[in-house]
Amino acid sequence: MKKSFIFLLIIVLITPVPVINLFSTLDKDKVTKNPVDNGVALLEAYDYYDVKTIEKKVNENVNKIAKEKEIKKVLEDIDSGKTTYRNIFKNTYIAGDSLMNGLESYNILNPNNLTTRVSASLYHLSENSNKIIRANPRVLILHYGLNMLGTNEKHLEFFISFYTEILEKFKTEISDTRIIVSGIFPVDTSIATASSYKYIDKYNDALIKMCEELGVEYLDSSEVLLAHSECYGYDGIHLSRKFYSDYWLRFVVENKGIVG
Repeated sequence: MKKSFIFLLIIVLITPVPVINLFSTLDKDKVTKNPVDNGVALLEAYDYYDVKTIEKKVNENVNKIAKEKEIKKVLEDIDSGKTTYRNIFKNTYIAGDSLMNGLESYNILNPNNLTTRVSASLYHLSENSNKIIRANPRVLILHYGLNMLGTNEKHLEFFISFYTEILEKFKTEISDTRIIVSGIFPVDTSIATASSYKYIDKYNDALIKMCEELGVEYLDSSEVLLAHSECYGYDGIHLSRKFYSDYWLRFVVENKGIVG
């Protein structure tokens, strides 16, 4: 017990303050610049945790901090021209509809890492699933749904069922691939209430639930789209080159930690 206590105290003392903040119920008033004080406060607050649990949490946060530094360095290299998004996304495969086709038509990413088509639906993904499996990418990003929006529950149920079937195939055939499902991009407010576009949020809610059930990641890009609505084209759907090259890819790097 004494050895375990000493080991835990050493971990706490050498760990930066952000790790202390990992424990959300720790009284913030007890967090000081003094690592010894922080160590005592943590031990007092979490005396019911076993050493392995706290060691795991500390390691997770240390890894998180290291990843954040790596992301920051990559973004600095992009800004200084030392690297490009083509290099950063060299191990990432992207498949989708016209909103991903912009990455190809604007010649931003390597076309060998892209399978996109204007007006594509999940049938496009299904038809190209074996091609993606053969590529066996480190990361797979998918954007589908805008061309499958429907006005009733049956449309939505079919969309999620079809998507689930394809994702389960990927999870089996390329189990080491990190799969990221992009939410359907919101359209410009000028057409947001028109036709089936008003159902985008409902479809995205269903996509979130699907991802949680399948254990794959979900990417919500609405924040960056709303912040740069000037990048919408005349139709209020498609986006300018600047959106992808200056904003969206950077957003993906920052939020999903894709660094090469």
